[in-house]
Amino acid sequence: MAGRGAGPPVVADRANWIDRAVALLRPLLNYARGELRSHEALGDLPPGAVRAEDVVDAALLEALRDGTGAPDDRLYPWLRRIVRRAIAREVREAWRRRRERSLEQPVGTGWPDDEGSGRPRRLIDVLPDPSSPIPEQVVESEELQRELQILLCQMPSSWREPFVLHVRDDMPLRQVAQVEELPVADVRRRIERARDFLRVRLEEEYEDTAVPPPTEALFDVLERVEPTPEHAARIRGRLEAVPA
Repeated sequence: MAGRGAGPPVVADRANWIDRAVALLRPLLNYARGELRSHEALGDLPPGAVRAEDVVDAALLEALRDGTGAPDDRLYPWLRRIVRRAIAREVREAWRRRRERSLEQPVGTGWPDDEGSGRPRRLIDVLPDPSSPIPEQVVESEELQRELQILLCQMPSSWREPFVLHVRDDMPLRQVAQVEELPVADVRRRIERARDFLRVRLEEEYEDTAVPPPTEALFDVLERVEPTPEHAARIRGRLEAVPA
């Protein structure tokens, strides 16, 4: 691979690389789903137009077809960046299609709200009384999940990612540190900063109400995407079929 400059090293052990990439499907899928939720809430993508599974599969294939791999100690953060890049392409394509359609549609049509009814702009509109148990239908609602993602995306990603791996993906601190390739003390500090940030934002959200604001434990209800055995087998087969 002469002439590639100082880029990442060539994948030497493809079988091991594929094993490690497939083992990271769960956090990658959850990361992609959260990012897609945020873009849907902001109107960048039509709701449900892009699937997390498709984005992650495309990113893994891109990573391997590129002929280069991340340093051994940074595989997950590196793959996460490629997933983020794939989502950015989807956003650009969605806006291109939207601009093309706008030439033929009356002003005011399009996603996310063709009826003009609007979506809740604050968490309090979806969860007016957080002191009561959250009904299952609210936990599973698109509105709540999008509002949670909007709050998460207001903090630096260096805090957000360790926090969601710990809370949403149920990873202990040592595992988060291993995945992120950070010292455990650094991971603990970033998660505490995320909690402090969310505590302040939730207090601001509910400051004009008589009900107490929810705690950061609210984020335990973040949706979780579990890769199916069929999905894992399919992407493994597609990766193994990429020419060396």
